[in-house]
Amino acid sequence: MSIINTMRFEINDKRKCELFINIFNNLKKFTDTISLIFDEERLYIQGMDASHVCIYELSLDKSWFCVWNVEHSSEFGICLTIFNKILHTWSDKQSLLIYSEDNDKLDIEFTSDVKGEFNKFFQLPLMDIETEHLCVPEMEYQADIEIESKKLKDIIDDLACFNDTINFKCDETELSIDANSSEGSMKVVITMDDIEMLAVEEGKTIEARFSIRYIGEMCQFYKLSKNCTIHTSEDIPIQIKYEIDETSFIRFYLAPKISED
Repeated sequence: MSIINTMRFEINDKRKCELFINIFNNLKKFTDTISLIFDEERLYIQGMDASHVCIYELSLDKSWFCVWNVEHSSEFGICLTIFNKILHTWSDKQSLLIYSEDNDKLDIEFTSDVKGEFNKFFQLPLMDIETEHLCVPEMEYQADIEIESKKLKDIIDDLACFNDTINFKCDETELSIDANSSEGSMKVVITMDDIEMLAVEEGKTIEARFSIRYIGEMCQFYKLSKNCTIHTSEDIPIQIKYEIDETSFIRFYLAPKISED
């Protein structure tokens, strides 16, 4: 006899509903399907993009939700495209409730006590998704950077006009990001005075090249946190992390581009 995977969570804070919808709206740029993993403590998502160069990892602590009822660990595979279509029907006067009482579907409800605001009820069929969860080790990086999320997004948007690859270079005094092509080039230099934190291993100059497309898609999560952190070392994946609150986060790992020299 199979175990029925029951779970229930609710968000009734407008700002948190907007952030929740924003997360999944932007995750669709990385994948078409996703596995929602629940346990007694959190909602967790991990996956890779189709090209297998980027890992994404989301952890929302149970304290982030106004209602959290998970009886045991469970996993729900969903079509992200349809899930986003449902989420986009939410209005800012509604609470968001998601639950499952069987192994076949996810129930989603948007409800409100406001007169004239119609309650909406959805059922989303679940999918069997083969997932291989990676153990991403914690590590010490040669450079740790904290920067305002919106400023980083704006910089990357501008650099994307000049190439599909960006170059990161940082030392103990400044961070520079540049992109260049036969049609032109752009370089942004950020000093210690214009950044929240810049900590680089003494005597080191760190240089790395990355796909601007993936960095740009990561930067679309800027609404989740005022600041984001960048952790990088030579020849290993860069980490970009948004701390949603003290116990919840989303982070990305992106493999560097191999030098063409």
